[in-house]
Amino acid sequence: MLRLILVAALIVVAIVVLRRLFGHKPIEPFSRQPPKLVPKDNGTVTIEVPSQELEIDPKVFEEIRTLAESGQKIEAIKLLREATGLGLTEAKQIVDSLDRIHPRKS
Repeated sequence: MLRLILVAALIVVAIVVLRRLFGHKPIEPFSRQPPKLVPKDNGTVTIEVPSQELEIDPKVFEEIRTLAESGQKIEAIKLLREATGLGLTEAKQIVDSLDRIHPRKS
Protein backbone atom coordinates (compact mmCIF):
# COMPACT_ATOMS: atom_id res chain seq x y z
CA MET A 1 0.00 0.00 0.00
CA LEU A 2 2.84 2.37 0.89
CA ARG A 3 4.50 1.59 -2.44
CA LEU A 4 1.33 2.57 -4.30
CA ILE A 5 1.14 5.91 -2.48
CA LEU A 6 4.83 6.65 -3.25
CA VAL A 7 4.37 5.83 -6.93
CA ALA A 8 1.27 8.03 -7.11
CA ALA A 9 3.12 10.90 -5.39
CA LEU A 10 6.05 10.56 -7.82
CA ILE A 11 3.68 10.63 -10.78
CA VAL A 12 1.97 13.77 -9.48
CA VAL A 13 5.32 15.49 -8.90
CA ALA A 14 6.50 14.49 -12.39
CA ILE A 15 3.31 15.87 -13.96
CA VAL A 16 3.65 19.17 -12.08
CA VAL A 17 7.31 19.54 -13.11
CA LEU A 18 6.58 18.70 -16.75
CA ARG A 19 3.66 21.14 -16.91
CA ARG A 20 5.84 23.93 -15.54
CA LEU A 21 8.57 23.17 -18.07
CA PHE A 22 6.45 22.57 -21.16
CA GLY A 23 3.05 23.94 -20.20
CA HIS A 24 0.96 26.51 -22.02
CA LYS A 25 2.52 29.94 -21.97
CA PRO A 26 0.16 32.93 -22.07
CA ILE A 27 0.11 34.92 -25.30
CA GLU A 28 1.53 38.39 -24.80
CA PRO A 29 0.03 41.39 -26.57
CA PHE A 30 1.92 42.73 -29.58
CA SER A 31 3.33 45.70 -27.79
CA ARG A 32 3.10 46.86 -24.21
CA GLN A 33 4.67 50.24 -24.92
CA PRO A 34 2.64 52.92 -26.66
CA PRO A 35 3.77 53.92 -30.15
CA LYS A 36 6.21 56.83 -30.39
CA LEU A 37 5.11 60.13 -31.88
CA VAL A 38 7.97 61.99 -33.56
CA PRO A 39 7.40 65.50 -34.97
CA LYS A 40 9.42 66.23 -38.12
CA ASP A 41 10.88 69.54 -39.32
CA ASN A 42 8.53 69.78 -42.30
CA GLY A 43 5.49 69.68 -39.98
CA THR A 44 4.50 66.06 -40.46
CA VAL A 45 4.25 63.71 -37.54
CA THR A 46 5.80 60.25 -37.71
CA ILE A 47 4.24 57.44 -35.70
CA GLU A 48 6.59 54.58 -34.89
CA VAL A 49 4.77 51.29 -34.29
CA PRO A 50 6.67 48.00 -33.86
CA SER A 51 6.68 47.00 -37.52
CA GLN A 52 6.50 50.31 -39.38
CA GLU A 53 6.80 54.10 -39.46
CA LEU A 54 3.84 56.16 -40.61
CA GLU A 55 3.70 59.84 -41.51
CA ILE A 56 0.56 61.86 -40.89
CA ASP A 57 -0.38 65.26 -42.26
CA PRO A 58 -0.13 67.81 -39.42
CA LYS A 59 -3.68 69.10 -40.04
CA VAL A 60 -5.12 65.61 -39.70
CA PHE A 61 -2.98 64.95 -36.63
CA GLU A 62 -4.16 68.20 -35.03
CA GLU A 63 -7.77 67.20 -35.69
CA ILE A 64 -7.11 63.78 -34.10
CA ARG A 65 -5.52 65.49 -31.09
CA THR A 66 -8.48 67.90 -30.79
CA LEU A 67 -10.97 65.03 -30.90
CA ALA A 68 -9.00 63.09 -28.28
CA GLU A 69 -8.72 66.10 -25.97
CA SER A 70 -12.45 66.82 -26.25
CA GLY A 71 -13.29 63.28 -25.17
CA GLN A 72 -14.31 61.98 -28.61
CA LYS A 73 -11.85 59.11 -28.59
CA ILE A 74 -13.85 56.84 -30.88
CA GLU A 75 -13.96 59.50 -33.61
CA ALA A 76 -10.23 60.17 -33.11
CA ILE A 77 -9.46 56.46 -33.47
CA LYS A 78 -11.60 56.22 -36.62
CA LEU A 79 -9.86 59.23 -38.19
CA LEU A 80 -6.41 57.89 -37.30
CA ARG A 81 -7.24 54.50 -38.79
CA GLU A 82 -8.50 56.13 -42.00
CA ALA A 83 -5.40 58.31 -42.29
CA THR A 84 -2.84 55.57 -41.59
CA GLY A 85 -4.43 52.17 -42.15
CA LEU A 86 -3.47 51.10 -38.63
CA GLY A 87 -5.32 48.38 -36.77
CA LEU A 88 -7.75 49.12 -34.00
CA THR A 89 -5.34 48.26 -31.17
CA GLU A 90 -2.49 50.42 -32.45
CA ALA A 91 -4.79 53.37 -33.18
CA LYS A 92 -6.33 53.13 -29.70
CA GLN A 93 -2.87 53.04 -28.10
CA ILE A 94 -1.85 56.17 -29.98
CA VAL A 95 -5.01 58.08 -29.05
CA ASP A 96 -4.61 56.97 -25.42
CA SER A 97 -0.99 58.11 -25.44
CA LEU A 98 -2.12 61.52 -26.72
CA ASP A 99 -4.48 61.71 -23.76
CA ARG A 100 -1.62 60.88 -21.37
CA ILE A 101 0.68 63.47 -22.95
CA HIS A 102 -1.97 66.19 -22.96
CA PRO A 103 -4.69 65.26 -20.42
CA ARG A 104 -8.17 66.57 -21.05
CA LYS A 105 -9.04 69.76 -19.21
CA SER A 106 -12.15 69.39 -17.07
